[in-house]
Amino acid sequence: MKVGQFLKTLSEIVDVRGSTDIEISSIAYDSRKVEKGSLFIAIQGFKLDGHDYIREAVSNGAVAVIGEKEVDLSEDVLYIKVKNSRKALSEVSSLFFGKPAERLNVIGVTGTNGKTTTTYLIKAILDEAGYSTGVVGTIGIRIKDRLLPAERTTPESLELNQIFSEMLKEGVEYVAMEVSSHSLKLHRVDHIKFEVGVFTNLTQDHLDFHASFEDYYASKKKLFDLSRKAVINVDDESGERLCRELNIPVLTYAVEKNADVRAENVAISSDGVSYDVCAGGKRRKIVYRVPGRFSVYNSLAAISACLFLGIDLDTMTKALEKVRGVPGRFEPVDEGQNFTVIVDYAHTPDGLENVLNAIKTFARGRIITVFGAGGDRDRGKRPLMGRVVSEHSDYFIITSDNPRTEDPQAIIDDIEKGIMEKSKYEKVTDRREAIKRAIEMASGGDVILIAGKGHEDYQIIGDKILPFDDREVVREFLRQKGRKR
Repeated sequence: MKVGQFLKTLSEIVDVRGSTDIEISSIAYDSRKVEKGSLFIAIQGFKLDGHDYIREAVSNGAVAVIGEKEVDLSEDVLYIKVKNSRKALSEVSSLFFGKPAERLNVIGVTGTNGKTTTTYLIKAILDEAGYSTGVVGTIGIRIKDRLLPAERTTPESLELNQIFSEMLKEGVEYVAMEVSSHSLKLHRVDHIKFEVGVFTNLTQDHLDFHASFEDYYASKKKLFDLSRKAVINVDDESGERLCRELNIPVLTYAVEKNADVRAENVAISSDGVSYDVCAGGKRRKIVYRVPGRFSVYNSLAAISACLFLGIDLDTMTKALEKVRGVPGRFEPVDEGQNFTVIVDYAHTPDGLENVLNAIKTFARGRIITVFGAGGDRDRGKRPLMGRVVSEHSDYFIITSDNPRTEDPQAIIDDIEKGIMEKSKYEKVTDRREAIKRAIEMASGGDVILIAGKGHEDYQIIGDKILPFDDREVVREFLRQKGRKR
């Protein structure tokens, strides 16, 4: 690719120094991944500044550099100064891979909770309708039936365009993707025109990154500046506000309020949820075999998005009845024990409350919760999480989640500030020991919730990423308990 090809469309160029008559063979924003003929894009990070690594990138073979700062380079290296390197990365990456997003039907899902499940339900419906699908999100990158790992909920724009390019090669037609507030604020998805944007809800999270709840909302709203159509949960206060502020076609969904797509005659049991979906004068019985009120909302969001895509309700009904859940989302772990163990990704006050309320609908014994909070993340939500768990659990164990560089005990202390008086609980810093303790104390009819990490197969302690899968740890101790009987 010739530099001149992207210079014509690159926005916010401040200065160009050096010859533009050069060929670019690859793009990198990590100097260690630069090859001969690379374009290096220097990004100002939160811990490291890519501008400090420009000379290393050039020595590794970079023939052109994009950055935001004044840089002294030799005349044989092209330097393009821009106002925002992250925007430039998104623009150049899209052009380099042939604008792959424009040849895909991309459905973006944003919100505090429900993103992962909603994307997988959209995929299930589109699969049932006979389309080839992909998913981008927290669990990983799914290209048809192939699952690849992902470092972030929404990858950086360079990786995202590589993924889209690969999906096109394999015949993917529709992509359901989670769109995080980080990705929207950091311009990772600027190059995508979403066919449908979906808003699930907004509750406190990520206020370590966002300056305020208003900033969090504003970042989420950016998805709809990039979308042709919008699907919005109007039972959510922020969703109602969003409806008033958009000027694109909107399809609303709700359980409580009037909406374009509405759930009526809702029934929730240990086997899942059922309800009548009412949309466009039509009514169908929906059965989705994952318990909890949140399952009604997640399935309504998927139904609404697929209505915008022209899928009929009969196809959706068949698809949803076949779904048996998503990895790490209200996932049961069964080794033949006489109590229930559920692993869930819930890591916000609202997410925990939703899951615990779902458990209440079928628990015959005690509800025992094991949970913690992530380190180097929003501290304000920790006591709120403690409050929710103490309100809805008979017994709970506060432990480590991914403490990262924080002291695990300090995180536990923050959580403890929100706990109600007379709550029955203990503190076990080691997550493995906490899970063991919960399983040892459980008896017939009890329900154990292991919350916070869900599908993750690692734990981040300090700067180390250590193997740790809640589900496998649970299985190990369930088998031990079974052998002791």
